[in-house]
Amino acid sequence: MSGASNDGRPPMVAAMWWVQQITSIAVEMALPAFLGHLADERWGTEPWLVGVGALLGFAGAMLHLLTLTKRVGRRNAGRQDSGADKDRGEK
Repeated sequence: MSGASNDGRPPMVAAMWWVQQITSIAVEMALPAFLGHLADERWGTEPWLVGVGALLGFAGAMLHLLTLTKRVGRRNAGRQDSGADKDRGEK
């Protein structure tokens, strides 16, 4: 085994890409709710802006997750197709 991931990148590079994606999704979810909390404290609208921020953060993170899964799915499908062609050629 060469130590590279399936897409040709070193394992640490692939792992750091995943860490970056997961961290950005977590920030996308938490930051709008936190900003809503700060706005609620400032303007005295206690639970409303936190809820709006949480909903917006959740929607944004779900969109990010959907695009991420599509991108990874396309990448995996391309690898499987090229692998199937190689298997046919070897027989």
